[in-house]
Amino acid sequence: MNGIRTSEELKCDARANLLGRYAKVVPVHLLYLFVSATFTSLSANISSKKYALAFFLAIAIHVLGLVLANLLHYGLCAFYMNISCRYPASFIDIFRGFSFRDDRAVRIALRLTLTLLGCELPGVAMYGLFKMSGNVYILPLVSLAICLGLTAYCIYYLGMSQCYYLILDFPEKDVDEIIKLSRWLMRGQRFKLFYIHVSFIPVYLVSVLSCGIGLLWALPYAEETFTCFHLNLTSAAASGAPRE
Repeated sequence: MNGIRTSEELKCDARANLLGRYAKVVPVHLLYLFVSATFTSLSANISSKKYALAFFLAIAIHVLGLVLANLLHYGLCAFYMNISCRYPASFIDIFRGFSFRDDRAVRIALRLTLTLLGCELPGVAMYGLFKMSGNVYILPLVSLAICLGLTAYCIYYLGMSQCYYLILDFPEKDVDEIIKLSRWLMRGQRFKLFYIHVSFIPVYLVSVLSCGIGLLWALPYAEETFTCFHLNLTSAAASGAPRE
């Protein structure tokens, strides 16, 4: 059948695709986690300094870290697409976003990064106001600004979530076409993808309790599930099956 599969069916497909392949996927996620953790900790350490230059340096490092994480995530999408489609998948796939021959992944990464920064800005501004004034009554406004910003970015990201996969599917389409196609595919499907993301939170929490070692199983499981979601979504769209 070419209809939309349930989240449990997608997770079952993901487990089947990953069976016997963890020796290949773990090093890829170790690199991704290392890069993300390095830039996050570096930005946090610098922002804790008391001089003004440190604040702007921390922002620059934060932005660079977000762009690199997005480009590596595009590589993860390529890696898991190869696994799902039974093509050869290698460690080199994760660097695919750094190719000079195709800048579409870079342009998508910049859009996602700038949008996230825009959504973070009100919360950061409110927190800065709290730090300067010391007024504790500002803290609820800080929390509200952060929650609204994250909600806005979540809605935006869900619509853009298929872009990296679609770049791989359609090498001839430009960025604007990719974005329009992603938003069309996600019409009526945003809540389902959001639910799949949320359903992995307990798995992540249990993995953290194992000193983080369990994440090397949980993260590939989640990424492969998202890839199965994309393949099912495009298959249903191509067959004309109802997607709602």
